[in-house]
Amino acid sequence: MNRTRAARIVAPTAAAALILGLAALIAAHQSGAAPAADGATTPAVGWVNHPVPMPSVRAPRNPGIAVCTSGDLSVRMQGRGLIQYGIYAYTYTARNTSGHACYVSGRPSARVAGRLVAAAPNVLDVTAGVLAPGASATFAVTQSPRAACTPAVSRHGVLRTSAVTPRFGIGARPAVAARGGTILTSRCNKTGVTQIGLTPAAPRSDALSPLVIRLQAPARARAGQVLRFTVQITNPTRSAIRLAPCPDYQVGISSARAAAYRLNCSAPVLRAGQSRVYDMRYAVPAGTPAGLAKIGWFLLNSTRDGAGGVVTITR
Repeated sequence: MNRTRAARIVAPTAAAALILGLAALIAAHQSGAAPAADGATTPAVGWVNHPVPMPSVRAPRNPGIAVCTSGDLSVRMQGRGLIQYGIYAYTYTARNTSGHACYVSGRPSARVAGRLVAAAPNVLDVTAGVLAPGASATFAVTQSPRAACTPAVSRHGVLRTSAVTPRFGIGARPAVAARGGTILTSRCNKTGVTQIGLTPAAPRSDALSPLVIRLQAPARARAGQVLRFTVQITNPTRSAIRLAPCPDYQVGISSARAAAYRLNCSAPVLRAGQSRVYDMRYAVPAGTPAGLAKIGWFLLNSTRDGAGGVVTITR
């Protein structure tokens, strides 16, 4: 798992450890200053309102080989768990058991308890590509709670669920049953299936990739208001790193849209071993649902280096 993906789905326990590790930074930020390497304090670099376009992702193209179908693939449940706030995922591998490479793309058709399920977002961040013989692609069946739904429970207060084996159709071939596990469903679950694809290859490092980024955000943020927080960028190397050209960054929370801005590069050089704190702002959309959410801040460099944490949205 690359650093960007790990930061994006950082667990609450990991976020708590991050916050504890930044106790000194919290105190400094509350006083409007940041700790310097020599123990002195320096003012945080101010936020600049310089929006930039969100980066677009180019979809891979089929090089001209046959598309993978159910007849080429053996589907097995790989794991299950909470993949982001409010979304539980059953992940599957689809191994190419044929003797030829095929092109994996699109979204499997999925039937759970005989019903066709809807499309779900690409929470696994997979992409289309060539699947060699013996290699595996990935997709997931996701579940999220239906709003204003009271689940059925037994006399003893146990949630009433049904264990079912889903069937998947990939390409033009008939559906196949997955091996290795069943899905628990209830009337208050909203079920979907993600696209099928490969984990993207790790990008090549660039001049900004060595930077270490830490995020410090308040525990709570109100929907419809501006969340103010800080990021600390550290150069752990023995050489200076120039922020030139001035990099862009992306900021967002898991339950609302993201935004992209240009960094304030009024001080364009990070000396060897130097840390610098930047004030940040994010306008939490008014319609953001209340509850726990994940916040992420990422440089828009080749390796998408960044940090994440958790915040409770209130209304």
